[in-house]
Amino acid sequence: MPEENITGPTILWSDLDDVEVKSNDGKKLGQIKKISQNHFRVEKGSFGKKSFWIPKNLADAYDGDCLWLTNNENEIHDKFLYGEEPSIDEKITPVERIKVVNERMKGVPTEKQDSSERYKNIRDLK
Repeated sequence: MPEENITGPTILWSDLDDVEVKSNDGKKLGQIKKISQNHFRVEKGSFGKKSFWIPKNLADAYDGDCLWLTNNENEIHDKFLYGEEPSIDEKITPVERIKVVNERMKGVPTEKQDSSERYKNIRDLK
């Protein structure tokens, strides 16, 4: 999420240490344990911990309790379940802040969608 697209209040990544992380389908992924320039590490479990290094650009919003991601749990497990921090990719722009929202409902991205796609004429409904 490029910083120029963020409107409203934001929070620094450094303030998100030990914050709960959820996927966009509402599944708990763990807590933020380390933050690097382009990624953050999420750990889940007390025995046999799972570690995820997730790119910061997948963060959608912070609601005061949880950091919400733009991807669902399966996508995160499939792409980012590894213990080592990925190498720095020059193509990824570092994200320094994340937007803050009052409330975040699971499964509802905070990005604006084109409302004309959802609209149907009443005559078309049967």
